[in-house]
Amino acid sequence: MDELIKNVDVKEMGRRFKLVRQRLGLTQTDVANQLDTTQLMIHRIEKGDNILSPLFLAVILFYSRSVSLEGLLGKNFDIEDESLFSKDYALNSIVKAKLNAIRDEYLDKLKEAENGFKEQMDAAADLL
Repeated sequence: MDELIKNVDVKEMGRRFKLVRQRLGLTQTDVANQLDTTQLMIHRIEKGDNILSPLFLAVILFYSRSVSLEGLLGKNFDIEDESLFSKDYALNSIVKAKLNAIRDEYLDKLKEAENGFKEQMDAAADLL
């Protein structure tokens, strides 16, 4: 199994994103539209300038719909390797499950906060 990159090289990840995007026949504008951002932001990520943004993670998730994360993040990345575009994404499934669990956890916390806010508003209204 391909060893995953231990220390993410920002420029290398940007290069990989660009290669995958081009292989999928997408423009930077196409990706930007899918992620509700600008073409300039996608350009910056592909150049390695914008690694510390939530958008960087969104780009990884966007490409995980089409390519294996193991291949994309692998030490021996090869855009010509057809298995990169395989529909067997075991690692993607794990990552997606974890992201869904995190989302569910935050939705639960958000619901708790909403209920607490409603209770506080009701209590404040009762004081009037």
